[in-house]
Amino acid sequence: MDALGKVLKKIEPTQGESAEIRKFAEALIKLLKDYAGKREVLLAGSIAKGTYLREKADIDIFVLFSEKIPKMEMKTELEKIMMGAFPGTRYQLNYAEHPYIRFRISGRKVDLVPAYRMEIGGERLTAVDRSVLHTKYILRNLKKKQRREVLLLKQLLRANGLYGAEIKVEGFSGYLCELLIIRYGSFRRLMKEAAKRRPPLVIDLKKHYGPKELRGLPEKFGVGFVVIDPTDRNRNVAAALSGENLKKFFSLCRKFNKKPSENLFFRKPETFEGKAKALKGYYVYVVEIPKPNVVDDVLWGQLKKLTKQLGHALQEYKPSDIFAEANRNVRIAVPLKLDKTTAIAECPGPPANMKRHADKFRKMHRKAAILKRKGKLVAVEKRKPLAAEDAIKDFLKKYSKTGSHLAYPVSRIKIRRF
Repeated sequence: MDALGKVLKKIEPTQGESAEIRKFAEALIKLLKDYAGKREVLLAGSIAKGTYLREKADIDIFVLFSEKIPKMEMKTELEKIMMGAFPGTRYQLNYAEHPYIRFRISGRKVDLVPAYRMEIGGERLTAVDRSVLHTKYILRNLKKKQRREVLLLKQLLRANGLYGAEIKVEGFSGYLCELLIIRYGSFRRLMKEAAKRRPPLVIDLKKHYGPKELRGLPEKFGVGFVVIDPTDRNRNVAAALSGENLKKFFSLCRKFNKKPSENLFFRKPETFEGKAKALKGYYVYVVEIPKPNVVDDVLWGQLKKLTKQLGHALQEYKPSDIFAEANRNVRIAVPLKLDKTTAIAECPGPPANMKRHADKFRKMHRKAAILKRKGKLVAVEKRKPLAAEDAIKDFLKKYSKTGSHLAYPVSRIKIRRF
C-alpha cells in the first residue's frame, strides 16, 4: 500500500459512520420540517456531498425562505422552528452577515442556517444563498471516486494549517478543494500541476469567460489566484486565500512531489509556545487580553487589525511577524529586535527645495538639529529611551478608546516577556 492508500485508510469515513450520520441528519431534517411550514429544509455542506473527513462531520442544515420575508425577520422565524423541533435544547444564535443557529445534539454539532431560495445566476441576498447551489453542483460534477481525492487534499491542508476560508486561517474552503479536484481529476495531478505553477492562475470550470477576458480576471479581482464560481461568474471562490498561504501551498506541493510522505498529512499543528521559542535573537513579549464573546470571524478580523496596528506602532523596535491565538484568552506574541528605542531620534522631512513645507518642518522641530540627506530634511533630536513594554502599554491605552471588542483597559491586560 502506497502513502496515499495508508492516509485514506485513516481519514475516510467507515461505512458504519457514513450510514449513521446520514440517518441522524435525515431524522433532524424530518423534525425540522414539521415546524418549517412550506419552507424547504435540506442537508448541505460536506455531509451532503460525501466529502467529510472521518470523525469530523459537522451537520449543515438549510432552511430556505421566500424573498418576501425581510432579512430581519429570519431570526425570529428560525428560532420558532428550532424551539419547536428541539424543545429544551440549548443553542447559540450566531451572527455573520445574518443570524444562524448552532447547537449540539447527541454529541454532534449542528448549524441551522436560513437562506433565500435562488437560481443559478440569480441575485444573491445573503452570503450563504449560494451554498445550496454549490452542493447541487458538486453532486452533479464530482465523480464518486473523486470524493477520496478531496479527502486527501483536505487532510493535507488541515495538517499544514491551510484549511478553512475563515478570517483566522485565510486558507482553502471545502468548496474550493472540491472544485480543484474536479479541475485536475485527482490529488496526484493537482500536486504535480500546482508544483509548477506561479500566479497569476485562473480556473473557470463553466467557461463563463472567453480567452481574452480570462487574462484580465486577476486584475479584475485584485488577486493572483482566481477560481470562478461555476454558479456565479462574478465570484472568486479563492478570494479568502491569502497570498502567503498560496505560496505555502505551492511549496507543500513541491515537497509532496519530491517525497510523497504520509507524515505530510499528519503533522501536529505548531503551538503558540513552540512558535515563540523558535524566535531566536528576538525579545518576545506576550500580550494577554480577555477573550470577548463574539463569533470567530468578528474576533479574528479585529485581532488581525490590532496586530497590524501594533506592528506599525512598534516600527522603531524592528518587529518580526506578530502572531496570536484565541483559546480561553487572546494571546499575542510580539517579537522585537530592539528592547528599547535609541537615545537619538530621526524624523524624515520634506524635500529642502519645497520652501513652505521645509519652513513648517523646521518650526515643528525647533529643538532638533536639521540635516539634509539626498535633498530631503531630517530632524535629529535627543530623547529619553523608551522601553518596548512601555511602548506596548502606550499603544494599548490608545487602543482601549476604540470601538473594538478587544479594546480593554490596560489594567485588564497582562504583558510579560516570554
